[in-house]
Amino acid sequence: MRRGVLAILGTIAGTGLLVGAKLGTPPVAGANGMPDAAGTATDGASPPPSTAATAAGAAGGAKAGASRAAGGLTDGTFTGKAYAAGVYEMLTVTITVTNGKLTAAKGDPGQVTGTTAQITGTSLPKLQQEALAAQSAKVATVSGATFTSGAYRMSLQSAIDQAKA
Repeated sequence: MRRGVLAILGTIAGTGLLVGAKLGTPPVAGANGMPDAAGTATDGASPPPSTAATAAGAAGGAKAGASRAAGGLTDGTFTGKAYAAGVYEMLTVTITVTNGKLTAAKGDPGQVTGTTAQITGTSLPKLQQEALAAQSAKVATVSGATFTSGAYRMSLQSAIDQAKA
């Protein structure tokens, strides 16, 4: 009887310690905020995305136009930094700003095939619609497209930061 009680208490205590340790540990992420191909962190020498996007010449983003409307965004076309949308795919978002408002936020996954093409084909239109409605990078994760949604948000924020600069 005592062994059974001790075994149950030991199992509960051990499970509690494991859950507590997991909750208290930040996720391993690469310099771009996503795990790299091996799932390990990179050296972290790059600045965080928001700082990198506002630095001059960061991300090779294209900037066209120079008038800043009341919305705080400069009119033109801006391309965000590329972020990992999975193990092999990189996603970039190009935005168009007209009269200080987002009028387009097109995600480009590059050349993808198979399941990835299906996922991006269905999730990117939803993400674009949400971004235009929110006029920001605060968009919900599309079910079944967690990595694509995360990469879209980060690249979109990078492009928005360029439009604010």
